[in-house]
Amino acid sequence: MRYITADDVDDLVVGAGVLGSGGGGDWYAPRQMLIAAIERHGPVPLVDPADLDPAARLLPIISGGAPPVLIEMIPGTRESALLRATVEDALHERCSAVLPLQMGPVNAVIPVVVAAQLGLPCVDADAMLRCFPMVEMTLFTLAGLSPSPLVVVDAMGAAAVLSAPDNNTVSAMLRSCLPHMGLVALGSAYRITAGECARIAPRGGVSRCLRIGRTFREAQSDPDGVGDEQLRDCLDAIGGVLLFTGFVAELFQRTTDGFPRGVLSIESSEDPSSVLRVDFQNENLVVARDGIVLATVPDLIVLLDLDTGTVMQTVDVVVGQRLHVIGAPVGDRWHTGAGTALVGPRAFGYDIDPVRVGA
Repeated sequence: MRYITADDVDDLVVGAGVLGSGGGGDWYAPRQMLIAAIERHGPVPLVDPADLDPAARLLPIISGGAPPVLIEMIPGTRESALLRATVEDALHERCSAVLPLQMGPVNAVIPVVVAAQLGLPCVDADAMLRCFPMVEMTLFTLAGLSPSPLVVVDAMGAAAVLSAPDNNTVSAMLRSCLPHMGLVALGSAYRITAGECARIAPRGGVSRCLRIGRTFREAQSDPDGVGDEQLRDCLDAIGGVLLFTGFVAELFQRTTDGFPRGVLSIESSEDPSSVLRVDFQNENLVVARDGIVLATVPDLIVLLDLDTGTVMQTVDVVVGQRLHVIGAPVGDRWHTGAGTALVGPRAFGYDIDPVRVGA
């Protein structure tokens, strides 16, 4: 059996940053939490859902709220225990393992923390294949499972069970609860068994995140920046392509509905008349060169600092920074009609058709 140890923490964090596609929250507090949890409770078993009893109930985990507040209100063992007890009371069953719902810098790491705190294994699967901002944007929803009821708990001991007739309302109800829960809550959505998880969610998702993170971390080790060889390794790790290289000429950003939204303009290193535009809402969603769309959500759009190898979040990008812009595919299931309706550009308000990386 594979275990997640202290040596794996940075790989997990960096890999989640890549799959975060520019979003997913700040990684610092979750990283510190996981290091502390492993030191206190020991390494976390990583299990294939197919190796569990198919009827075993899972505890899907998602952390919701404002990333800056997470630093001050880090969820602890009490919240994890309360969440588990509330879910098990609603299900009238015991939960056998923890399941990450989102591969972003916060929500790939927090479930492993919860697993360590509860003494449960972590399921090696991926419900999104990347990071999306809404709890209903999963392959489980695409397969017909509802995220409702959603159970949320906070640091003061409050717990709520949110049930809604449609998927979009679940996320709206969660956001309405957060101001009353200190702007941070630990949650669990989807009533799912290990058998359903093995059938729907690609297995090996956490292991894949670790492999990606290890490759991108190695690209950071060269003091001269990201060279051609390191870049090729990074592209190979995610099956990606280099879309553009240049420096940030302009950045417009605002926060609405709790999300950073904006536009990034990057001038080409080789041709100053060529400009790449990146539209983002938390995650990077649309990338266009000189007015021609090169890639859109659901595919990954990753910003890699040319000088340091750092995978950049949109909120941390600055004018003058030199960046590689990388695109990577997420698989065919998100590129069905139902998939793009749920997570394609129109789901985020862009009136354009989806464009696959390399199309």
